[in-house]
Amino acid sequence: MSMTPKQIKRALEDDGLSMAGLARDLNVSRTAVQQVVYNITVSHRIRCHIAKSLNKPVEELWSIKNPGKKGRTLTHGLYDREPAVA
Repeated sequence: MSMTPKQIKRALEDDGLSMAGLARDLNVSRTAVQQVVYNITVSHRIRCHIAKSLNKPVEELWSIKNPGKKGRTLTHGLYDREPAVA
């Protein structure tokens, strides 16, 4: 079951996180993070970062629709890789 935008915002506040701080982490605007939280836009990268910050799976925060046959699974891939070595 997914959470409402107000529940996500409350969970962030309870963990001492802010949308502005998450935006800085991702080098995106605070508006971009807000739009993802409030389901105005969809960004897999932002959703994964929010979920990881809250120690919750993405599908617990948002309903994930099947992307079809194209593309990677929506909850896999961004944080499973080893860090790049320079």
